[in-house]
Amino acid sequence: MNVTYTTKNEENTPVTIEANLDFEPQSDDTVWMLWCFVPLKTPDAEGACGEAERAVLGAIRDALSERLELRNGALYAGMRLQEGWAELYFYAAWSKGAEQQFRDLFKQHGYGQLEYGATRDTHHAFYHDMLAPDPFELQQAKSAEIIAELAAAGDDLGVARPVEHYLFFQTHSAMLRAASALAEEGVRIETDLEEEGHYPYGMLYERTHACTPETLEAVTLPLLETVLEAHGVYLGWSTSLAGNEG
Repeated sequence: MNVTYTTKNEENTPVTIEANLDFEPQSDDTVWMLWCFVPLKTPDAEGACGEAERAVLGAIRDALSERLELRNGALYAGMRLQEGWAELYFYAAWSKGAEQQFRDLFKQHGYGQLEYGATRDTHHAFYHDMLAPDPFELQQAKSAEIIAELAAAGDDLGVARPVEHYLFFQTHSAMLRAASALAEEGVRIETDLEEEGHYPYGMLYERTHACTPETLEAVTLPLLETVLEAHGVYLGWSTSLAGNEG
């Protein structure tokens, strides 16, 4: 599963990152990181990639994934979009012949300039350090997916409505401590949710707020901090279309 999130690089410039969350469990014997840099055809004034070109890059990614898996035992790891450039990363069992696959596919889609390299990265350090999201970035990506679904259904994201958030813990006492720490006026908390597995003790945290990306980030940040401190998990949020509550 690929997820997309936004962060900033060392120069404080926005970077859009797509990461393959299924990479690590399937990555045995992939010791070569295959990478390429290509200049975007139509970046905006800030060097960001538009939706149309993202679709083209996605098609190239998929075609490369098929070819490199067959020829090089490779897996797609992720993509970085920043400052007018696209960067694609794969990890392979061997690197021979991979460069031509990159050049052929990008040329077919009208990209004339391409920088290619193969770097030995036995422990997938680049994937972990530069592609894989941390818990906060992963939640940003998951929230963006729900927000997109709401927007596609015609929702006014700026309208406040009840939103339920779900937190689960390994022990009952950890859940109760989190509930106490998060309790405040205007918040409804229930502590009777149950699940099987490592995190059986669940808490529902409900508050009324808008569903814009900025609001969701502000609301989920303290929830994530609280649940991670207690070695629990945050399982996301849900809501109804504005005006359809109840």
